[in-house]
Amino acid sequence: MDAGGPPFRRRSIALTVACAIAFAGALQAVAFAFSPLYRELGASAGAGWLPAFIFASSLLAIAFLVILWWRMRRAPLLGYLGVIAAQNAVMAWLGRWSALMLLFPALVTAAAAWTWKDLR
Repeated sequence: MDAGGPPFRRRSIALTVACAIAFAGALQAVAFAFSPLYRELGASAGAGWLPAFIFASSLLAIAFLVILWWRMRRAPLLGYLGVIAAQNAVMAWLGRWSALMLLFPALVTAAAAWTWKDLR
């Protein structure tokens, strides 16, 4: 019996590794979202919402990464990059932006570009 779905596509090793590394980084951000560092940074800038924003946006990034890896779709890539852009904009507004914040998104983007034809 044929299930009638699209043929199975193997997941890219590059995309799997990139998503796993970015997942670990986002998981760390979730773990430290309510740390004294983020609380002090938010309080000093009058942004008491910063820990909650880091927590929620990191959870959203994790969800997009899992969907990107699992379903091999282009939309979760754009969602992940949108969340990362929002995080970077907030950090730039607070004066704490660093070019290292672009490392994981660049890795995921490069892996997705490498396998672009396999993404639906």
